[in-house]
Amino acid sequence: MGGRTEHLPQDFADLLAEADLPTLQAVFDDCVPDARGGYAEQTALAFDACPDDLARWLVAQGADVDAPDRWGNTPLHTRARSGRSTIDVLLELGADVHADGATVGTPLHAAAASLHAENAALLLAHGADVDARNRDGLTPLELALRSCSNIDLERAAPFARLLLDAGATRTPAMSTFVEEIGQRFEEHREKIPADLAGPASAGLDALYRLFGVVPAARRARHDGVAPIVVTSTRWQDQHAELWDSLVPGSGAAATVQGEVVRISGRLAHELEGNGGANWDDDFRAMARAFADHVATGTPLPDADLAEVRTAVDDLVRTGSGATARLAELAVAWVLRNPDPRPLDAPGYRR
Repeated sequence: MGGRTEHLPQDFADLLAEADLPTLQAVFDDCVPDARGGYAEQTALAFDACPDDLARWLVAQGADVDAPDRWGNTPLHTRARSGRSTIDVLLELGADVHADGATVGTPLHAAAASLHAENAALLLAHGADVDARNRDGLTPLELALRSCSNIDLERAAPFARLLLDAGATRTPAMSTFVEEIGQRFEEHREKIPADLAGPASAGLDALYRLFGVVPAARRARHDGVAPIVVTSTRWQDQHAELWDSLVPGSGAAATVQGEVVRISGRLAHELEGNGGANWDDDFRAMARAFADHVATGTPLPDADLAEVRTAVDDLVRTGSGATARLAELAVAWVLRNPDPRPLDAPGYRR
């Protein structure tokens, strides 16, 4: 290769957007055909803006159409996942639709991860295995459903139909993933912008029908005005009931009552469920705020307040404490203060 570099110029992406074919070809007077660039250390063939004529020329010059990047993604993986380019020319040049050295799996898995139906259809037309399993043991359709976020819901059912029509095997995991998608959507429904909520909800309903899944129950949200009531008798069930009605999908609650319940749940999840891996000053501030809140309105009895202060001191000092007891006392305080009280902006971000 006559001493040519194995590194693409730093402005190669800009050149792809601006330069004509002869100028791009001239880059490779100084670079080998498989020269790499960008954070992923990918070849020119993997760039979204690589022109088809340049791709054909590079392969003719000896470029490997299946050269992996630093994560094992071939150009076909990278561009199958992207919504900004097509994969026709790579398939024309013989790219391997079965390549599975990437973390995500095959190129069809890559397309599934972004619900890219057009690229998935092309891969299937070129013989991609619709039921191939990646390192996590997931088929492309299972990966698509596991990866599906609320903003993806409008595209999820058409993508699923495409793979099912291509012979994808239905698995119990698919129904489980759809159930989880529904629960996640209902948890955040009230915060989804109106122009997105309708199509997303319709897409979710289509997934329910496609996989025979019982729709997740809509959360009965409290209106912020009426007295707060619970129907359960055990404090654990009351806490869950209050969480569903008062705690938003993300961020602080609108009311002090909701925030008391939210803080107790977040503290327990972090320390008991996550081993305190993210324990920081924000969590400590939340614990202190909890102690302040339950001393307001109709406060907890003195003995309970003393217990709260001791538990919060332990949490702040050691990152461990009686989180279950705090959750029980959160319920007790809310029941003593049923009239909603607006929450001032908190001094923490979790």
